[in-house]
Amino acid sequence: MLNIFLFFILFCIVLPSCHTSTEHTESQKDTTHKKEPARQDLTAKTLNSISDSVKPVFGYRFHIQGDFNGDGYKEVLKEHFINGITHQETNKFYQGLKDYDQLVALTIQKNPVSFFTCSDSQIDTLEIASGGQLLGVAFARNEGDLNQDGTDELSYVVNWADWSNINTYVIMTYQNGKWEELYTFGIWDWQLPDLPEVKNNYGLFGLVDKEIDDVSHDTTYQNAERDLKSFKGFIIQRRKGKIRIIQRNQEAELDTIWVDLNRTSTKVDNTSQ
Repeated sequence: MLNIFLFFILFCIVLPSCHTSTEHTESQKDTTHKKEPARQDLTAKTLNSISDSVKPVFGYRFHIQGDFNGDGYKEVLKEHFINGITHQETNKFYQGLKDYDQLVALTIQKNPVSFFTCSDSQIDTLEIASGGQLLGVAFARNEGDLNQDGTDELSYVVNWADWSNINTYVIMTYQNGKWEELYTFGIWDWQLPDLPEVKNNYGLFGLVDKEIDDVSHDTTYQNAERDLKSFKGFIIQRRKGKIRIIQRNQEAELDTIWVDLNRTSTKVDNTSQ
C-alpha cells in the first residue's frame, strides 16, 4: 500500500514537469517560426528605404580574347549580367544609394544570372553563377595555354554582393566540347584591382561599402580599365604544365606553391623551383 502511495506522489510531481517541458518546446518552435518572416522582410524593409532618385549604373563587362578551343583562331568571351526576373541584360550598380545594404537588397531582388558567351557559337556558354548576392564578375583574364593542351585557359573571380573579402580564383579550360574546371584556389578580394566606376572600401573584417561613380568612358574610367587589364592575376610562373601561384592558404596566410595541372591533386610548396 505504501508503494502505491509513493508512486501516486511521484506521478503528481513528474506529470506537471513533463507538461511544462512540452509547452516550452512548442514555444521555442513558435518563436523560430515567427522570426523567419522577419528575416524575409529585412530585404523588403531595405528596399522601401531606397530613394526614387537613385540612378542605375550599367557596370563594367569583361571581353576576353583568346583561342579557347585550339582551332588556331581567336574568339571573344563576352560577360553578361542578366535580371533573372525579366531575363534582360541589367545594370550591376546604382548611384545615389545610402549604403551598401541597399545595393545588396536591389541585387537579391533581381535574382541575377552571370555568364560568358563566345563569338564562336560552337563554344558553349560558360555559366558563372546565378541568384542571390551576385554582381557578376570581379576579374577575368586569358591565362594562355597553362596545361599545354593547345588551348588558352580562362581565369575569373565572382563579384559577390556580400561583406566578406574571401574569394576563389577559378581557372577554366575548354575540353571535349565543354568548359571544365582546371584548378581553383583561395584569394582575398582586396588583392584585386577595382572595376571601373567602383571603389571597394575594406574594413578590418571585410567589405564595408562600394562607392559608385558613373564616369563611363572618361579619363577616370579609362585609367581604371587600363589597370584592370594590366593586372597579371595570381599565376606568377609557368613551366611545362606546371604553374606557380600566390594563394590564400587554410591558415589565412599568403602562400606560394607549385601546381602540376596534369595532376591537380598534387601541390608542391617549393618557391625555389
